[in-house]
Amino acid sequence: GWSFSDVMFVTKRNMASAVDSMSKQLEQVSSALAATKRHLTKRLENLDGKMDEQVEVSKQIRNEVTDVKTDLSQIGFDVEAIQQMVAGLEEKIELLDNKQDAANAGIWYLCRMAGGIKEGINAKFFQEADEKLKLLDLAHTEKKPVKGLELFLESTKEAKALDSKPKTIVQNDAKKPMKAFDVPVKSAAVHRSNRFLIRKEGLAL
Repeated sequence: GWSFSDVMFVTKRNMASAVDSMSKQLEQVSSALAATKRHLTKRLENLDGKMDEQVEVSKQIRNEVTDVKTDLSQIGFDVEAIQQMVAGLEEKIELLDNKQDAANAGIWYLCRMAGGIKEGINAKFFQEADEKLKLLDLAHTEKKPVKGLELFLESTKEAKALDSKPKTIVQNDAKKPMKAFDVPVKSAAVHRSNRFLIRKEGLAL
């Protein structure tokens, strides 16, 4: 319904009160809007800062990924180089094995030759020569006693006669055929030729 105040005339005081009340409300609204604006501005600034940080982080991640790809490629090259190095080492080791086998074969061959010379016909030849020398010394001593310088000269001549005989030659090649040849042996007292046979194991009288 209608009231008495509704039909009253507007006075200057009432109008001022209404304007003051409206102004206060507008100020409150303006303050709220300003606070909201400041809050939103601050949030937007924080968001912009975070976006910038995110962009920087993305760049760093991209650079790190590129570096990792480069490192992986370098690792691939390094692995290939290591494989080539290992292959080269294997070839060198194989070459060393072959050389060691050849050296072992040579040493084995020399040992066989040394064993043949030590235990073969040469030892028998020198033993027989020593026995013959002793027999010759006994024969000369029985026929004609020799003293002083004459004994030394006779012994020297007989030693040279024995040294003129060929030494034992050892052949380990089983594929070569047996050969025979005549070697003249000169002596101060007797001139004769002995026949020698070259066999697989050495020189035989």
